[in-house]
Amino acid sequence: MKYTKRALGLLVLILIMGTGMNAFGFLGFGNTLTWQEEVKLLDGRVITVTQKRRYEGKVPRESWLTFKLAEFGNQEITWHENLSPHVFNVHKGKLYVVGMPFTEREFRQYGRPKPSYLGYRYEAGKWQLIPFKEIPEAIYDTNLLIANGPPNGAKVVSFAIKAEELKDDSLGGLGGPLKRIDPKWNLLNY
Repeated sequence: MKYTKRALGLLVLILIMGTGMNAFGFLGFGNTLTWQEEVKLLDGRVITVTQKRRYEGKVPRESWLTFKLAEFGNQEITWHENLSPHVFNVHKGKLYVVGMPFTEREFRQYGRPKPSYLGYRYEAGKWQLIPFKEIPEAIYDTNLLIANGPPNGAKVVSFAIKAEELKDDSLGGLGGPLKRIDPKWNLLNY
């Protein structure tokens, strides 16, 4: 009888924990969204990357970009940060990702960068945070989805969908430039 009560108690505990985890999922804690995205590179190629975002409620907190490029061994490469990626490009044989903090929380996490962009270059098999001045001006134009997720829950975001998004003059509501990197822009000013 003692064993049965213990087993029953354990079952009730598991059910309560499972319900709690479902409630957190329902509220959006730790939800992720993944989509395929066509990206036009500086040299004119259009490639497909996989974007993934993790959200707390409706606020994005982490991003992943996963892709393969022939000039980098055609191996799967992943960039992962607590930033919104806006630029993914290759310039003079070097691979770059430029992101912006999602909110003031990430802005503080990354040391309050001025301007409020963080550049990464892929070197020797890993991503290196680089000074802003090392981001080539040739890649300043945004070529990734600016919105925090694909429109209408789409699983594939085409280059054409992003071209439409770039026509919108009210992008993001931050007041800062989202279509092109601006060396004068700082999140604290908005």
